[in-house]
Amino acid sequence: MAILSATFKTLLALDNDVFTDLRNRRPHIVALVEDYRRNHKLLPPLTAMTVFQARFGFDKEIARLGALDERFEESRVRMEQAIKDCGVLEINDRAAAIASHIFARLSASERNKHWADVFIAATALAHDHGVVTRNRTDFELIGQHLPSFAEDLHLAIWKS
Repeated sequence: MAILSATFKTLLALDNDVFTDLRNRRPHIVALVEDYRRNHKLLPPLTAMTVFQARFGFDKEIARLGALDERFEESRVRMEQAIKDCGVLEINDRAAAIASHIFARLSASERNKHWADVFIAATALAHDHGVVTRNRTDFELIGQHLPSFAEDLHLAIWKS
């Protein structure tokens, strides 16, 4: 299997880095998401792992500080609204099978570094989506280990 460039017709799921840029209202990313919405009549969804990563960032701060300051709380509220607006692709049996196949073929250091990206890619593939990210090399590594029963992984690289 291979990595292919996404086209304007490709359904895409947001990686955490692009989701963070969207939540932080980076103009270039907001414009790209709006273009996607015009082309597909819906927002690009998130994967369950992307939602985990986003929420974990806030929960880590709450655990460390006991609460969020006003600025972080406003950002958390924006995140939760964006999750609702985008929707979430769940990790299902097919995603688990794809992730297991990929994970078993990575070295220990690659597994430690890329475990979340493996689940993002596997979930997107299981739902017939590509991935929009800033991290081409991370997903190209994952794409080298796709199982024969999975489609090609389509990537869109959106830099802010």
